[in-house]
Amino acid sequence: MTVTMVHTNGARINGGVLRVDRKFHVGMQKYAENIPVPLTTIHPEAAPGETAMDLIEVPCSELNYRIVTVRVDGAQRPLATEIPLLRHEISRARLLYGGGLGSAEIARSLGVPYILILEYDLQTQITVTTVQVKSGIRRAVRAARCAWHYAVHSIPEMRGAHSLHCNGYPIFDATRRINANNLLYLDSRMSRDMIIHRDELAARLANRGKRPLRLLFSGRYERMKGVDDAVRVAVECLRHGLDVEMHFYGQGALRNEMQAIASQTPRNAQIHIHDAVPYTELVAISRTFDVFVCCHIQSDPSCTYLESFGAGLPIVGYGNRMWRRLQENSGAGFASPLGRPDLVAKDVRRLVSDPRSLELMSAKAVTFAEQHCYEREFTKRIDALNQALAS
Repeated sequence: MTVTMVHTNGARINGGVLRVDRKFHVGMQKYAENIPVPLTTIHPEAAPGETAMDLIEVPCSELNYRIVTVRVDGAQRPLATEIPLLRHEISRARLLYGGGLGSAEIARSLGVPYILILEYDLQTQITVTTVQVKSGIRRAVRAARCAWHYAVHSIPEMRGAHSLHCNGYPIFDATRRINANNLLYLDSRMSRDMIIHRDELAARLANRGKRPLRLLFSGRYERMKGVDDAVRVAVECLRHGLDVEMHFYGQGALRNEMQAIASQTPRNAQIHIHDAVPYTELVAISRTFDVFVCCHIQSDPSCTYLESFGAGLPIVGYGNRMWRRLQENSGAGFASPLGRPDLVAKDVRRLVSDPRSLELMSAKAVTFAEQHCYEREFTKRIDALNQALAS
């Protein structure tokens, strides 16, 4: 009997080599080292040449877990021919962990206990589903379909679960009344040894007055990540004469639009739009900055928050339900109303004019990152899985 995990990120095996997201692989290694039964993980099969920001290749012979890929359609639903394979794999499981690919429904039909990993509450799902739609009627239709699916499918799945593992405050709050056996965790890749040392932070802060305030954004160049408004924050800062420079690291559909927004200021040489870099390189780069600008319009539990804190970066950005709660709990930044890059720029100005606030918020960011480092948060989940296996 195994623990079978279902992940929604794509994976591909070619010639005995697995191509997959680095964060997933590191996590699976940790699970395999600490869970006393064999592990199988199931993924949608990635298309040949499919790209992501931090893919790695690992020989399957070196894996300490077993991986299965299933073919899916454009909506990430398993093809009908793959359902027997899914049922077979789940039937062998002592416990199913994760979600997607219709796995919870299959587990219920087979009497296999399952734990759901959840990130998006209903409001966030609606935001993600409608953010690219311009027509008001189409947005309303999509929102209604999303709400219907949540009521008819998601709530029964949550009620039938052994327990819920909730990544972030919004989904934890939303599901407590549905299934009382739920766990809150804050996901990131920021291990304890990656967190900036206090001496390095002090040296960076001491050097602050000799150079521009350095602003950072990293992540997908997509609307729901608010990257276009993050550029507008930089433009607003430069228009008001602030001595700042801003760098972006990522990839996505909005790159050309970002460049067009940046061109609206004659000081656009202070705005730099880069390609994505491997995570380990991004960690080192982040430590050379002062502030992270995060204009996420969705209340997602982005690992960006804790990873920025680990670099000693306060966050200024939109007060979506995730960041506002995190800001209140950490004290490491400012939260502004959604859709107001001008107010985010005002918060940047507050940090430019008040070095002491920047110093205090940077220290609070590091403290929160230490309290919620990768090892601590991951141990919560491993302990909960082992308790479920023992019950």
